[in-house]
Amino acid sequence: MKREKKRLLLVSAAVVLGMSVWVPTYISASAEQTGVSTQIAQTIKGTVLENWGSEIIINGDDGERYHIGLHTFTEEQIQAMNLSVGALVQIEGEVLESFSDFYDFNFFAKSLPSGVTEDDLKVLETLYNQVMALEKDERWEETGEVWMQINEITNPYYLANWEPEPFDAYISMFEYMFTNEDLAQLESLYNQWIALSKKGLDEESGVKMDQFFEIVNNYYVEPTFEEYLKDLEITISEEDYSTIKQLYQDALQATKDGNHQLAMEKWDDFDLAMRPYYRTAYPMPTFEEQMAYYDFEVSEEDLLNLKEIYTAILDGELNANYEQEASLWESFNTILEPYFTTVENIPYRASQVKVNGKTYSG
Repeated sequence: MKREKKRLLLVSAAVVLGMSVWVPTYISASAEQTGVSTQIAQTIKGTVLENWGSEIIINGDDGERYHIGLHTFTEEQIQAMNLSVGALVQIEGEVLESFSDFYDFNFFAKSLPSGVTEDDLKVLETLYNQVMALEKDERWEETGEVWMQINEITNPYYLANWEPEPFDAYISMFEYMFTNEDLAQLESLYNQWIALSKKGLDEESGVKMDQFFEIVNNYYVEPTFEEYLKDLEITISEEDYSTIKQLYQDALQATKDGNHQLAMEKWDDFDLAMRPYYRTAYPMPTFEEQMAYYDFEVSEEDLLNLKEIYTAILDGELNANYEQEASLWESFNTILEPYFTTVENIPYRASQVKVNGKTYSG
């Protein structure tokens, strides 16, 4: 466990604004092929196993597991469905060839700002389909280049629809007592940043936001060692207290001095010394709890081997013996790996959902 610090992180202007260009986060899944042929208007019945909002996992009455995409439905419809774990559902739709097929152009278009012209939509559809094909082939460099072309088209629309927060509302998120001089400078930088961002001058606007946070971060005060322990509700033994406290203070000083290499070494030493206390305060799950995470049953022989390995992992954690931990986890996962392949989720796009006596159409 790494130390928890309430440090202000410098984030990009687009993220601060909430106007960041939408990029899918399913890249790793997009290349996953299931080998299932597309079928039209198939109906499945089953029980909800997991709910991820716009996607759910169900255990079908036919013995198959389905990864259901609800992307054709509105957020209001999905909330109204209340697809809780254990709910019985009947779903109409189609089996897909790959998980990336969830995220077709219609899905992408939902995230676009208003005002995009028909001509630009046609270009975007062509580019987006290129991206999907490139991702399936794992041609990541070319994928990035096409995303840049997409962003060049969409960014002006995002900017046109962007309504930045008033300075007073934005600055209120920082619970610091700024001086009048700093407050005036912050407001000036904030307004300059908005003006430059609206012109699409990303580099110049980024400089203004960097300057903004240089002022803000001057007000951040690192917690003392005592405050740090109190925040985490951790108690250190008298024997270790002075040594660990010194490591903490040395790490803070190296960070303050800008000696990044030394700071990293000191923080690593601090984390290592604190690790037994972290683990005592936040214990690992028992073996039974760990195995309950998996949606499959293992053989008795494998179960015994897994328990032996997991017990060794727990012992290493409790006794601060971490040298073998990586290899132990590797052995643990090697035993489980064949079981994961038996639990294959079939990608399925839903067009109609029946649950709790109600029908929802996408």
